[in-house]
Amino acid sequence: MALQSLAPIPQLVHCSNNGRLPAQPLRNGLFVVDFVGPCKSKRTRRKFGTSEHRSFPQFVSRSYPVKAVLDLGRSDAALDQSAASPSSDLKPKVADLHDIIAERGACGVGFIANLENKASHGIIEDALTALGCMEHRGGCGADNDSGDGSGLMSSIPWDLFDNWANKQGISSFDKLHTGVGMVFLPKDDDLMKEAKKVVVNIFRQEGLEVLGWRPVPVNASVVGYYAKETMPNIQQVFVKVVKEENVEDIERELYICRKLIEKAASSESWGNELYFCSLSNQTIVYKGMLRSEILGLFYSDLQSDLYKSPFAIYHRRYSTNTTPRWPLAQPMRLLGHNGEINTIQGNLNWMQSREASLKSPVWNGRENEIRPYGNPKASDSANLDSAAE
Repeated sequence: MALQSLAPIPQLVHCSNNGRLPAQPLRNGLFVVDFVGPCKSKRTRRKFGTSEHRSFPQFVSRSYPVKAVLDLGRSDAALDQSAASPSSDLKPKVADLHDIIAERGACGVGFIANLENKASHGIIEDALTALGCMEHRGGCGADNDSGDGSGLMSSIPWDLFDNWANKQGISSFDKLHTGVGMVFLPKDDDLMKEAKKVVVNIFRQEGLEVLGWRPVPVNASVVGYYAKETMPNIQQVFVKVVKEENVEDIERELYICRKLIEKAASSESWGNELYFCSLSNQTIVYKGMLRSEILGLFYSDLQSDLYKSPFAIYHRRYSTNTTPRWPLAQPMRLLGHNGEINTIQGNLNWMQSREASLKSPVWNGRENEIRPYGNPKASDSANLDSAAE
């Protein structure tokens, strides 16, 4: 196409911030609405990010709408004439658009640690406080209460779990040889029992002893409507790894078990409802489809003085490439990721093409059992985490 045959460059002919949508459809024009502000800009933008303009009652925005009407067919002369007319208010007001350019949308992520590696509940309290201060970095559903996701990773709070075990008549855990799984199970109780049976069978098949299941105490009253509709049963499983001694071998054995469980569950109707937030001898992840300021209210464990850790990684999610779901909250099992990866399909293809050449003697020829490494149904951050694992 010749350059001169191209349509005229769009001209900015009207810009206002009166907060109202145009009464009549625009001809040969584009109507652009964006919102900037310190608190609810992302939530509001999501609501208006549809194929038609809608108003949402009972919502008070703290930000100010910036409207820009672009005329696709007007010439420069016509623009100058309309701008010179005393009865016209079409003179561009471009100053407000600077806020759109300056706006940033991304997850919030942070890390706090004791430099002497001393565990304390104060680390958890500080992490929850910092996480609550990042509420503006995350997205929220139309109910203004179902967060895109928030979570916290820490070392395993053995004092808390030993206290629970003693009440259950279980001896204190062998911290060097025990793995802890934070598990999202199917919402339906019958399906949950089926899922737990699959998990136990795989552990036993691999020579691991299941020490017990602990229902995680939660306060569902603080969860938003949409998040509550999909809220899983949340439990912790404790397993003893008896045939390995060092941390790397124990972590590798737990990783293999988790991959085998995922494969076994994939053929079940409830397969997508079984998810391990973490399965480790070193770390544990508490997360969910929650706002950052209520994570500590939802998980009672995080309020206990017995929950001690020398570090914490915390994350507030702003969902971009994927719809918010409980498993997609962060931190993931290894990473807390802030960013948006738009080459996700290419990354999955390259990982798949390299799977055959990824071999190491530490796996003892079991590489096929832990493939595939990527998951097209997961988010870009989840696949990055899988690659890092």
